[in-house]
Amino acid sequence: MKAIVIGCGKFGVRISEQLTRKNHEVVVVDKDAENFHALSEKFTGRTICGVVYDKDVLDNAGIATADAVICCTSSDSLNAVVSNIAKNVFHVPTVVASVYDPIRARMFESMGIYTVSITKLGLDNVMEYLEGNKSWSVIRSFGNDVRLVKVRIPVALVGTEFSNLTVEGKMTPVAVERQGRSMLPEKGMCCEFNDVLYLSVAADYLTRARDILQL
Repeated sequence: MKAIVIGCGKFGVRISEQLTRKNHEVVVVDKDAENFHALSEKFTGRTICGVVYDKDVLDNAGIATADAVICCTSSDSLNAVVSNIAKNVFHVPTVVASVYDPIRARMFESMGIYTVSITKLGLDNVMEYLEGNKSWSVIRSFGNDVRLVKVRIPVALVGTEFSNLTVEGKMTPVAVERQGRSMLPEKGMCCEFNDVLYLSVAADYLTRARDILQL
């Protein structure tokens, strides 16, 4: 998973280090480079110093291809701005924001943004949420040539026929989970919101597959 953490305070440090410990690709963005000194030597991600809502800064962080953005600055307003950009401009599949104000929390949730309080329990909740909502993960390899990929269907693909996601010799939908049921894709069946799709993908086609799936 490619995750961008906005804010390198105590919570930002904890979530960033937890994600890198689990081998996720992490970029931390903060306006103050001094805050990066709080990251331990075990942190293996990237750091970017800049205005956290600046388009160039977010582009440099890789927001266009991010699986998740976690906004955890000390400002609810700033978290709201960046969350809105991530969700509605770049269409990041999973957006999480820390909040202090319960009224703002309800506003965030109405936008489809998961919110969390700044507590140890909050850290556990965020990790559980992120790992349960990964938009893309390779779950099995068959030799060096084929991968079984698990994909959470993005909103942009709702209504697309599964047959249109087939690329001869490169990518084939093999199963779908929908509302607690598992099934094989049938002719004419379309993607629905919150579907989880399993595909066999050629190893040399993974990057192109993500582009086709708009992830």
